[in-house]
Amino acid sequence: MKSIRIKNFKAYRDEFDQLENGKIELNNNENFLLYGENGSGKSSIYEAIKVTFYKDKLEESIQSADTPEEQQEYNNEFWSKYKNQNATSNFEIEINDASYKDFDSSDYQVFMIAIDKFCMEDSIRLDELLGKFDFPIENIEIFCEEKVESIQTEINNTLEAFQEKNISVEIDNEDDFNFKIKDSSRGLESKNEISKYFNEAKLNLVILLTLFESIKEFTKNETKTKFLVLDDFITSLDVSNRTFLMRYILDNFSDFQIFIFTHNVYFYNLIMYLVNDIYKTSKNWKYGNLYEISNQHKLYIKGSIETVKEIEGYYKNNHTDIESVGNKIRQRFEVLLYEFSKLLMVGAVEDSKKIIDRIQSNNSIYFKNKENKREKNRTASDLVDDIKYLLDNTTNIKEDIKDKIEEYQKSKLSNIQKTITDLKLYQKITLHPLSHGTIGQSSFTVSEIKESLELLKKLENSIKGLANNDVDGA
Repeated sequence: MKSIRIKNFKAYRDEFDQLENGKIELNNNENFLLYGENGSGKSSIYEAIKVTFYKDKLEESIQSADTPEEQQEYNNEFWSKYKNQNATSNFEIEINDASYKDFDSSDYQVFMIAIDKFCMEDSIRLDELLGKFDFPIENIEIFCEEKVESIQTEINNTLEAFQEKNISVEIDNEDDFNFKIKDSSRGLESKNEISKYFNEAKLNLVILLTLFESIKEFTKNETKTKFLVLDDFITSLDVSNRTFLMRYILDNFSDFQIFIFTHNVYFYNLIMYLVNDIYKTSKNWKYGNLYEISNQHKLYIKGSIETVKEIEGYYKNNHTDIESVGNKIRQRFEVLLYEFSKLLMVGAVEDSKKIIDRIQSNNSIYFKNKENKREKNRTASDLVDDIKYLLDNTTNIKEDIKDKIEEYQKSKLSNIQKTITDLKLYQKITLHPLSHGTIGQSSFTVSEIKESLELLKKLENSIKGLANNDVDGA
């Protein structure tokens, strides 16, 4: 996939107007990692891909009618649920500049895994599990009969590689491909009521490995373009298994184009760390961040928003274009705010003003800088993991936990808080969209532009220093 554009579709009324050409562009079929809180619009992009590649499957659920006119009415009613509720015209989806209605998907094999399909039941059946997800396997039963032994072997091999040596599975092809889950350390094995005997994280790991190993088996010796789309798929996995699973994906799906959507900051940063610093994969990745601002969904591609230095250069050569400079300042300020809130996990990524209120509050912020390039910055989530470890591995619990908290607690962020406070004085530039200005009249003065740029430079440098230079565009 080289590009995707959506309009009037679910969460999105307008195109990605802040992106060049109003679409997500993926040069040389880049992989794509997208971060956004729940409700920010990730699932709408996921659904747009699903509508494009699984349109026929979706239409199978439309009620049959006795007349063509009535059938058209049922069809319209079905597709209307995808249209943005405030839109006055039909939704649009374009893949590689072609409408989803005309796009030729015959040369693609697209596999889509979303967390909402992970409904834990009392038992797992291979054929039923594969049928839940959007996979291009036409005859699932025949596929299971032919591949069940290979899938079982690879699941168990991978579980062992994940240091889950006590857990194993047996898939009984004589019993409708039912799974028997075993835990040798506890002497447990069961086909039924598995959620009663095994924790959710272990079962979800088994399910994910089953899906991935099935994809590998199905695509062996396949020449079609292979595409893997994952939406918040790591929820409820143990932290250690998230790392193993991402390494597993990078190792086993290097010939796929991969889209990963996540609301988990830790996982987003982990993937960037593995891709950029550890694996340094041959295929490039593009990184995006989704935000909801004043009930509008905005997508920023990492590195696409101009830095303060670039804005200053533009202003130097375009003195009279005050409105454009103000818009660039506002976009940069929004990105820095979200990068800061994501970096320190100060709360859900939401409206700019709410983020400012959280940053300026007296609540403690917990963050620990990485000490070298092979490490990652550590956040409040890592602090919780460290405390859990101490609870099980230290005798001087109270003092050790207190020391650990002090390692993370940040008290020297007053410079950032003061700069943000000063920027609020120029909020008509940094927070307000330009549409609020009067037509034909500048929304702000030259002196305000200059002062905003100076303050924005301070904020950018402060956050850049905190994040060891790992700040979008800096």
